[in-house]
Amino acid sequence: MFQQNDVVATRLWRVRVTAHRAVATAIAALLLVASTTFAQTASTSPVTAEVERVIVTGSAIPTAEEVGTNPVFSINRDLINKSGGGTTAEQLLQRLPVMNGATIPVQNNATSGAGPSGTAALALRGLDPGATLVLIDHRRVAPFPGSANSAYGFVDLTTIPITAVQSIDILKDGASTTYGSDAIAGVVNFNFYKDYRGAQVTIQYGDTLDKDAAEYKGDILFGVGDDKTSITGDIFYYRHHDMFNHDRGNSIKPPFLSSNAVPWNLQLSVAAIIEAGGTPFATT
Repeated sequence: MFQQNDVVATRLWRVRVTAHRAVATAIAALLLVASTTFAQTASTSPVTAEVERVIVTGSAIPTAEEVGTNPVFSINRDLINKSGGGTTAEQLLQRLPVMNGATIPVQNNATSGAGPSGTAALALRGLDPGATLVLIDHRRVAPFPGSANSAYGFVDLTTIPITAVQSIDILKDGASTTYGSDAIAGVVNFNFYKDYRGAQVTIQYGDTLDKDAAEYKGDILFGVGDDKTSITGDIFYYRHHDMFNHDRGNSIKPPFLSSNAVPWNLQLSVAAIIEAGGTPFATT
């Protein structure tokens, strides 16, 4: 049978036990909050690496540098101005080390199978112009209307105002797996000004010493806009007088030496025979 003192002692023990449990629970809660706070602090400052992003020519989708890109030769506006040959796009590209003189033929024969007279087709790596993809602001360009008469469609470089070009990207490797069969030789992308402000007027004139092949160029580049809207335009005029083979003495009667003959042979043109006092005749 319990006495009253025993009941009081039991209550005091229960109170002490309850107090100890409360203190232990509070300490555990503080430790839990501290560990949670430490975990959150650690997660907000992870070790990160900055990755430079690039734009692949021919695609407007940004990709990481680790993904890998094809070799691209870029020409900015400063290099274009310093090149000294920026009258037209074809004249500029002819002077680049990545190109060569035969890469951009200017057709001077209306019956040529390469294209109509007065056009300039771009052909990389010695292939025909149909194997080089020409883009403007990463978008395909409609081929020259007269190129349907040739074996392939091409973009006429004389229709691209070089003054409005901000930069040029040349993909020097084939990219047919990405862009199709018209990019077997490579891709050339012309980036136009998009946020130009102000106006620029360019007038150029050139001619030969014989004054028989004058070249005229006029260009007006303008742009207006604000933080939300931008309008950029360009008006240009270009003309180059015709110059034929008969306009030069060294080309009107070219030598007809054949390198395929052993040791050599000589063929005379009708004009050369008449000039030498001979009489040309046909044999059956």
